[in-house]
Amino acid sequence: MTGRIPFLAAVLGVVFLSVPSVAQDQLGRFTMKEIDDGLLRLDTQTGEVSYCRKTNATWACDTASDDRSVLADEVERLQEENAGLRNRLAELEKKSVDEDADRLKLPNDEDLDKVVDFMDRLMRRFYAFTKSMRDQIEDKKPGEDT
Repeated sequence: MTGRIPFLAAVLGVVFLSVPSVAQDQLGRFTMKEIDDGLLRLDTQTGEVSYCRKTNATWACDTASDDRSVLADEVERLQEENAGLRNRLAELEKKSVDEDADRLKLPNDEDLDKVVDFMDRLMRRFYAFTKSMRDQIEDKKPGEDT
């Protein structure tokens, strides 16, 4: 039993030493702001705002409407939408880069040979056409109608 007394004294000492700090925390818990017809009370621990006014020699406080949960829900929705849009933009940018890489490929030798052959045939036909036109003009005699 003698060993319990110092233990109980130590426990009670710790409890009593912690009580003033709790009381001090409670003293600073509320912040009051004077307004036209009463007071606004802010609970610094919960963030709750109350409107206090004096009626018939007593003070009464009513909780002010709190739209924080509505705003928090909207912020969360917008953050999710923003994340979705960022992901979509990243997908489109990646797709665009892949398509640009496909479009910017240089032609290979086979493709170049096809283009050169086409241009060769085009020039030969054009030359043949201009030659036939010149021959027709030279064969035509002045004053003759075609």
